[in-house]
Amino acid sequence: MSNGPHHTRPRQPADRPTDDAADRGSDDAFADSPIDRRTFLSLSATTGAALALPGSATADVRGEPMTDEFEFVVNHTPEGYEAATVIEFADRAALEAFAADYEETPDPDLSRPPKAVTRASPTPAAHAHLTADEVTAVLEIDGVERLDVSPGANPWWKLEAPYVDGVFPPVEEARSFVSYPEVGRGIAHLEATCPDRVRVHTLEESPGWPNRYTGTDPDPQDIYVVDVTNDVRDAASFADKETVVYSLSIHGDERAGVETGARLLEDLARGEADGFEDLLDDIAFVFVFTNPDGWVAREPEFDIPRGETRLNFRRGNAADVDTNRQYPTMGWVDPAFWPAEPDGAPDDYDDVVPDSIAVVDHLREYENVTYLCDYHGMYAAEHMVFNLETNAPLDHDGTHDLDEANIRIGEGMAAHWGGVEAIADDIERACEEQYGASDYVPDGLFDYGTVYDSLAYQVTGSLLGWAGQPTEYGGLGAITVVPEIIFANHTPDARIEWKPYIERHLVTAYRISMREYAEMTAAETDATIATGGQDTAYVTTDELTRSSADLPYTDHHPGKGRGPGRGRATEVHSRHEVVRSGPADRGTVGTETTDSSHSLSVRFTGLGAASDGHIRIIDPDGTTVHEIDLAAKADPDDPTTRPHDFEGWFRQRPDAGRWDVEVESDADIEVEMTVLDTDDEYPDPRAVLGYEQREYTVNPMQFFADLSDHLEDGDMDAFRVRDVCNRRLLRGNSGKRHYDKLVVSHDVGLDNPRYIAAIESFVAAGGDLVLTDTGVHLLGALDVGDAAAIDPADLETVTVRFATLEDRDFEHPLLDGIRPRQQELWKGPQLGYTTGADQPATIVDGDAFDAAGGRAAGTTDDGVSVGTLTAGDAEINVLGSVLPPAQQTVLHPFGMADYSLSFMGHTLVCNALGFEQRRYRDGDLVRTYGEIR
Repeated sequence: MSNGPHHTRPRQPADRPTDDAADRGSDDAFADSPIDRRTFLSLSATTGAALALPGSATADVRGEPMTDEFEFVVNHTPEGYEAATVIEFADRAALEAFAADYEETPDPDLSRPPKAVTRASPTPAAHAHLTADEVTAVLEIDGVERLDVSPGANPWWKLEAPYVDGVFPPVEEARSFVSYPEVGRGIAHLEATCPDRVRVHTLEESPGWPNRYTGTDPDPQDIYVVDVTNDVRDAASFADKETVVYSLSIHGDERAGVETGARLLEDLARGEADGFEDLLDDIAFVFVFTNPDGWVAREPEFDIPRGETRLNFRRGNAADVDTNRQYPTMGWVDPAFWPAEPDGAPDDYDDVVPDSIAVVDHLREYENVTYLCDYHGMYAAEHMVFNLETNAPLDHDGTHDLDEANIRIGEGMAAHWGGVEAIADDIERACEEQYGASDYVPDGLFDYGTVYDSLAYQVTGSLLGWAGQPTEYGGLGAITVVPEIIFANHTPDARIEWKPYIERHLVTAYRISMREYAEMTAAETDATIATGGQDTAYVTTDELTRSSADLPYTDHHPGKGRGPGRGRATEVHSRHEVVRSGPADRGTVGTETTDSSHSLSVRFTGLGAASDGHIRIIDPDGTTVHEIDLAAKADPDDPTTRPHDFEGWFRQRPDAGRWDVEVESDADIEVEMTVLDTDDEYPDPRAVLGYEQREYTVNPMQFFADLSDHLEDGDMDAFRVRDVCNRRLLRGNSGKRHYDKLVVSHDVGLDNPRYIAAIESFVAAGGDLVLTDTGVHLLGALDVGDAAAIDPADLETVTVRFATLEDRDFEHPLLDGIRPRQQELWKGPQLGYTTGADQPATIVDGDAFDAAGGRAAGTTDDGVSVGTLTAGDAEINVLGSVLPPAQQTVLHPFGMADYSLSFMGHTLVCNALGFEQRRYRDGDLVRTYGEIR
C-alpha cells in the first residue's frame, strides 16, 4: 500500500494504442490454432522470429518431424526469415544427405556462423538457420526424425547430451548471441555438475511483455543471480569473502556483458578461468542477469509500443521504463521515475519495476560487496571502452581503488593488443556494416572519467548510484563503475547481428575488465596522504548542514532542530502520449503549469528508431528551450552522436502557462510530461512516490574529517568562525602560525572584520589559504598579496548545468595527475542537484584575476574557477566549485550525500593543499599524485 495520504500520481503505465486485432477478443485468434495462447506467448523466449498472430501465417510448412512450436515459428515469420533449427536424424546417412546441401566450412573471416553444423553422436543431429522453403526441402530427406526451434549460441542445448563441448561455446564457434532460455538451462546444468562452486538464485519475475493483439496476460521472465566461489554453500565462508558483482546487460540491447559473463561463469565453474582460478579461495563472484525483458523483446506479439521489434533487443523492460533509472538512489529523484526501494514500495511498483525491486532486495543479502560493475554498451566512440565513474560518493580509499582498477584495465588491454591499430580493420569493418559509416577507428583502446566526462550527461536512479551509496542509506557501500563498449546500440537501419569477428574483441575486452576488478577485490589496498608534517585547519559551519529535520513534512529530528511537521497537498500530473509518424510527421503534446508547479519533467522514448526530424520543448512565451535534432543524431558519418532510446529534460520552477513538446519524426515517439505541484518549497515524497523520507544530516565539510583519517603525518582540525576570530590559527601573539594550511569553503563571516583580519594575519605569516565554493568571495575582502587587487565586483556565484573545468592549463600544479578527459569536478545528483542549470560555482573575472597576478588553471562559465594567487611566500588557491552544500528543494526520499567529488575534484583539493597522495597495493607503493609544497 502507499505510505502517504497524497499519493495522487497515476502509477500505472499509460494505455497504449494497439492493433485492430486486439478488438476481436482474446481467444478468437487461437480458436483453430495448433498451439494455445500461453504457448504463443512463451515463444518470446525461444525465437528471434517476428511472429505473426495465428491465422495470419506467412507460410504453410507441415510435417510429422516438426514440433508444434517449430511449425508455428516457421509459418509465422517474415518471408526469408531463417529460423534457428535443430534437426535429429534416424541414421548417419540422413545426416550426410542433409550436410551435403547445408553444412558449411566455418568462415575464416568470422563474418557469420556457418549455415549449418553437424554432430554424429549421441544421435546424428544438425543445427541450421533455415527459411521456410529450406525447411520444406529438408522434410523431403529420408530419415529426418525431429525439427525444433533452438536459438542461442550452443546448437545442442535442447538435445540429449547438450554440453559435451561445454555450455557456452567460444565466440568463434557460437551460432548466435546467447539466448535467455539457453542461459537458464545452462546455469542449472553448471549448478548440478559443480555444486561446490555454483549456486543459482531465481528471483521475482520481470514485468513481462503482454500480447498486443490479444490482450492476454504478460509473459514474465525469471531473473537469475549466480554465485561462484570455492565452498559456495558454506555460509560462513561465503559471508567472509569479499565479493565482486557483475551486472550483465541491464540494457537489453547491450550484449557484451552477457556474452562475456556467461562464458566466464562457466570457466570459473569448471576451473578453467585462466587468471581467475587463484582468487576463488578469497573472493566470491556474483553474476546478475539484470533485464530479461530487454533480452527477449524481439517479438511483435509483445506490447512494445514503438519501433521495429523483429530485428533487435530492447533497452528497457516490458513496463517500458529504462531499468537503469529506477533504483533508490540518494539525492535527486526524478518524479517521472519509479525508485525500486523494497522497503515500503507501493503496490503498483510491482507492476512496473518488480525486476529492480528483486535485484535490490537480493543484493542487500551480500555482506562484503567490494566492486559492482554494470556492463553496458554504446555506439561508436573515441575509445573502444570507456569506464564511467558513477555518482556514488567515494571516500579517499574508494577514489583511489577505482582509479587504480581503471589504470590496470587500460594496461591489460594494451598488453593484450598493443594498441587499437591491432584490431583497426575489424573495427572499421564493423562500423561500416552496422552503422553505414566508413573510416571509423577509435583513437585508443581505453579511457575513463565520470558519466559526464565520457557521455556528456548525468543520471539519477542508476543501479550503481544505488549500490555505491553507504549501507546506512540502503546501498551496498561498493565501489561502482560502468564499463561502456562500442557497437552495442543500433541505429534505425541497423540490425544487431552476430558477427564473430568483432564480438570476440568485445568479449576479450570485457574479460580483461572482469579480471582486473576481481584482482582488485582480492588485493590489499590502501591510500594515504603525505603532508610533510604540515597541519591544516578548515572552517566549518552549521549553515552548510542540511537535515531531514529541516523539511516541512517531517516530525523527526535526527540532527539539530525539528521540522514543523506540516503537510500541504502535493500533486503530480502526468500526460503520456505517443506521437505517431505519418504524412504530416508532426504532433504536439502539451501540459499546463501554474505558479505552484515545483518541476516539469519531460521523458522521450523511441528516439533510437528515429532518423529525421526535430523535437522541441517550447515554454509559455513560445521560446524553444530545448531541441533534439534527430537527423544530426542519426547521421551515419557521425555515429558518436546517436541518442539513447530514452532521453529526458528537467526544470525546477517552470514558468506558469502551457508547455508544448513539438515532435517532427519519422518514427513513433512517446512523450511523458510530469508536473509536480506543491505550495511548499520542498515536495513531499510520500505524495509523489509513496515513500517516507529517510533521515539524514549532511555537511560537505565532512570531506575533510574523512580525509584526515588517511594522513600519514600532520593534523587536520575543524574550526568555527569564532575560533578563527580568536586567532587560534596563530601561536599566541608571536606572529607564528599554529597551522600551515587553512581551507574556507563558505562565505559565513565575510562581513566580520575580525574574521577577515585573522585570515589576513595567517596569510601574512606565510600560511597557505585554500578558498573553495562561496569561500572564494573572501578574495574581495582580503587585503593581502595578490588578493588585494580583487574587488568584490570581480566575483560572482553562478549556476551551471554541470560543474566542469574548461580551458585547462595542464602545466599548472593544481592539475597534476588530471587527464584531458576529466572535466567534471563533482557529481550533482546525489547532492540533490538536477540536470537543469542549478549547480553552483563561484568564479573570478578572468581579466581581474590576470591583472592581480594570478595564474589560472581552468574556467567555469567563462570565469576563473581554479587558479593560484600569491601573497609573499604563501599561496592562495581557488577552487570555485568542489564542495557545495546539498540542495533539498528536489525529491530526495532516500537521503543525501555529504559530498560527491569526482577523482578530478578530489585530486584538485589535495593538490591545492600541497599534499602528496600515495597509493599502495599489497603493501607496495604503486603510484603517487601531486607533491608536497
